[in-house]
Amino acid sequence: MKARILGAIVTVLVMALVLPNVLDGNPQKDRLLTEMPPKPDTPEWVKTGETKRVKIQLDELASGEFEKRISAPEPKVVKEDDPKVPQIPSDRGGLDDKSMPVAWVLQVGAFKSIENATRFRDELRGKGFKAYTQRHQNGELERVLVGPVLQRSKAEKLRSDLAEKMSLQGIRIRQYSPE
Repeated sequence: MKARILGAIVTVLVMALVLPNVLDGNPQKDRLLTEMPPKPDTPEWVKTGETKRVKIQLDELASGEFEKRISAPEPKVVKEDDPKVPQIPSDRGGLDDKSMPVAWVLQVGAFKSIENATRFRDELRGKGFKAYTQRHQNGELERVLVGPVLQRSKAEKLRSDLAEKMSLQGIRIRQYSPE
């Protein structure tokens, strides 16, 4: 008796849930169909000529004409220290003639292998130095730099500390420029 009642309840539930979907077709299919509204008119203040200019620039880039017109600066290979900034005492920070802050970094090495540069950078960091790597402009060398510091005198002291703790020679002081 209980099984018949339970069977009747299940049959009624199935009929109530499934029968409307069968008779209406597939309502999920109708829910997926949406209409995209038409593209609105372009306002008067939009400059449509700009898109043509971008296309011309892209065409120049693709053809190689643009690369012929630009040239990269000659890479700077550090062979000696950058000169002191005359208007700034070495024990103080200051601004250069373009009103930009002057900071100093030490170039402690340059490697062809990124792995070697990274290993050396990590060794310097392990000894407590603020070291980082930077790709040389010509793309062939990975430089290892320590710093930056704001006073030239601190950079000179840092150079002597590096020479003593790491037994390094040929450390160059350079004016810091973010690249």
